Amino acid sequence: MNSQIVKQRRHELDWLRVFAFFLLIFFHAGMPFVAHDWHINNAETSIGMTHLWSFFHNWRMPLLFVVSGAGIWYALGNRTGIAFVKERMKRLLIPLVFGVFVIVAPQVYFERMFEGQVFNSYIDFYPHFFDGNIFNGGNFTPNHLWFIYALFFYCIAGLPFFLFLKSTYGKVVLNKLEAMITNPMGIYLMLLPLYLSLTYLKPYGMEYVFEYYHLVLVIIGFVLVSKDKIMESIQSHRLPSIIIATVFISYSKYAEMNSINLSPDNIYFITAFGYGSLIFAFLGYARRYLNFSNAFLKYTNEAVYPFYILHQTITVILAFYIVPLELNIWLKFILTSFGTAVFTIAIYHFLIKPFNFIRPLFGLHKLKKIKHESYDAELCITKN
Repeated sequence: MNSQIVKQRRHELDWLRVFAFFLLIFFHAGMPFVAHDWHINNAETSIGMTHLWSFFHNWRMPLLFVVSGAGIWYALGNRTGIAFVKERMKRLLIPLVFGVFVIVAPQVYFERMFEGQVFNSYIDFYPHFFDGNIFNGGNFTPNHLWFIYALFFYCIAGLPFFLFLKSTYGKVVLNKLEAMITNPMGIYLMLLPLYLSLTYLKPYGMEYVFEYYHLVLVIIGFVLVSKDKIMESIQSHRLPSIIIATVFISYSKYAEMNSINLSPDNIYFITAFGYGSLIFAFLGYARRYLNFSNAFLKYTNEAVYPFYILHQTITVILAFYIVPLELNIWLKFILTSFGTAVFTIAIYHFLIKPFNFIRPLFGLHKLKKIKHESYDAELCITKN
């Protein structure tokens, strides 16, 4: 690995990635208990949890896309475009195919049983997994693994731009961009393309999958880490960022809870500058306080990709059995969350981590090939 890239490594990105994915596990464990349709739904829902989960939803995945964009900057290094695409296919498409056919299918099986359909066994159900796609009332779906193929799509779609910014002419552009956005409050100009993409492109995108603003978030993450002074500006603006985020998000929540209808343009503005500023605040405070590594980070930073692939299936199975119980809603949530964490950790630690023939199916390098710390593009995975 290029020594310059190793020198630029920032551990706070690892911490943010680990935090975002652990929050995702917690988030999905709560989905049966909020007032939104999910794979398994509890009869009683929590209004408070529904509002809190709505807040989480608006920044948890955008944060991951920004961190993933930062990872692409480090992963490209001095690689050619072809070498980069080959690596992305290996690290993203193999886990995606395996995950859909092996990990996701049980989710659909338990969801259909929860709806009242009857199968003699999972083996009896499995051929029906290919009966149409989920968007047309069928069964075949990537479910939570949409993030993997969306990220692969963004890697390919953004590659010409990424390679340009790595070129001699691109560095001139980055220098001019650095000079512009490192002025006081200049970093918030980075959120203008996000607002424009929401306003002019998102209405024409496929629902929650290939939304154009996710690609913009990846590009923002790529640009942010390209220059140290940009990240220094993010850090120095961490307090203004949290203030801006608090004002905008509080207003949107006030409007939501008081049935005040906001125009789409106002919603897009709040999403771009309110939640965008919140992501800048995360980056700024993390850069200030979390630029260190330890044994916990090294373990979890490798583990989160398999955790992500595994966790929702475990959650759906647990919720299938827990939701019908005559228990308090919060006790059900605790059982689902704790059970998901325990089973996911156990499966990873004892059945995935030690075995080279399984590791690539979950996006991990074989143990004998792990020699240096470096960034990987798909979710900023660290190789230790």
